[in-house]
Amino acid sequence: MAATRIISIHVNKGKTARQCITARLNYIMNPQKTDDGILISTFACSPETAADEFTLFRQEYQTNTGRVQENEVIAYHVRQSFTPGEITPEEANAIGKKLAEMITGGNHAFVVATHIDKEHIHNHIIFCSTDLEGRNKFRDVKRSAKNLAQISDDLCRENGLSVIENPQDKTVTYDQWQGNQRRFTHRDELRMIIDAALRMQPDGFDALLQLLEDAGCLIKRGAQISVKPPDGKRYIRLDTLGSEYGETSLRQFLAGKHVHIPKIPRGDFTESQIKRLINIEAKLRAGKGKGYQVWAERNNIEAMSQMVIFLKEHQIDSPEELNEQIQELIDQRNSLKTSIQEKQTRMKEINCQRKAIRDYSRTKDVYTHYRESGWSSKFYQEHRQEIEDHKKAQAVYASLGGKLPTLKELSAEYDRLKEEKADDQTSLDELKSRLTNLKHIRYNYEILERDYAPNDHQSHRHRDEVR
Repeated sequence: MAATRIISIHVNKGKTARQCITARLNYIMNPQKTDDGILISTFACSPETAADEFTLFRQEYQTNTGRVQENEVIAYHVRQSFTPGEITPEEANAIGKKLAEMITGGNHAFVVATHIDKEHIHNHIIFCSTDLEGRNKFRDVKRSAKNLAQISDDLCRENGLSVIENPQDKTVTYDQWQGNQRRFTHRDELRMIIDAALRMQPDGFDALLQLLEDAGCLIKRGAQISVKPPDGKRYIRLDTLGSEYGETSLRQFLAGKHVHIPKIPRGDFTESQIKRLINIEAKLRAGKGKGYQVWAERNNIEAMSQMVIFLKEHQIDSPEELNEQIQELIDQRNSLKTSIQEKQTRMKEINCQRKAIRDYSRTKDVYTHYRESGWSSKFYQEHRQEIEDHKKAQAVYASLGGKLPTLKELSAEYDRLKEEKADDQTSLDELKSRLTNLKHIRYNYEILERDYAPNDHQSHRHRDEVR
């Protein structure tokens, strides 16, 4: 399954086109989300200079056409989310690049970034609204979203991935597709959208609201600002989201007079989550205020409590035992990842073989007539697709010595592998949670050793006192 969405990127009030596109590109190319930039692909631009190149295409368009538009769309942002455990990051990036190529027809520069920081792997695609010749612009007409969903579904089927069958609206977000299993409330979702917009450093409250609108929210202005999330049914007043999300707090944060502390969504919190200790002194030296200090001290007390309870429950008595358990979990994680990859590879092969069986049977008569016609070029032109499909099916048969299992046998193997892969993924998810806790505890150990180990001066002084 791949849920898709297309969003227009406009020039925000008080900012240049380059500043707006740079902010969006910086977000999607975040190294922490893209495996240090490995999961980034581009066309007609490079990651380091994409914003400049998009801007040049726009300037060339204005020079060639003489058109300067109000509320101009400078680029488009496409999101594509996949079912958890069904695809690898590398495969998702390749599919995202193919999707971008098909959407733009190879006429627009684009950047594809695959994010792996959430439970579900997802792609962010940003492509320049102006074509490479600087003469035309991509138009997001009413059917564009449906075309996008159809192309995405076709690519998923080609790669053996599931799709949303008979959807009421194919252009949905990942959370919409999850339906009753969604982890977040609409208020959680709105807080996360606001947090994401704040990370893009808008230069004022109006610019922040523009980013919310770009993300699909609807804004109702009045005595109190109300916002309706992309899939929400009603408007939500900002001042009901918590003190950090009221208009006054947001304006103070944007003015540099307040530290914004995001609220953790209820669906993201688990009691077994071990917090990391915060170096409060370093944060205060960096400019954090009294409010942050109070919050950080509370965080550190909770982290220490969680750490002690976890160590006692799991009978870990020393840093050496902790490191041994971490290494064991890393080995198990690598083994599970290899197992999942092997199953995915075989499932792709099965899909290819099933397609070959169907295509061979479907095109067998056409290919026989083609051979009997003496390989007539006219017959070939009339039945090109069927003949090429038959040749591809023949190649699959030839690679396996001319014999394939039956469709029933292949389907049974595919279902078995899919079930085993789901079990492996469940084990991997559980392992990741425990591994994260152990790594956080090791980090806390290192902080405590650094802060409380006596330095040379203290050691000499202690020896002098003993004498």
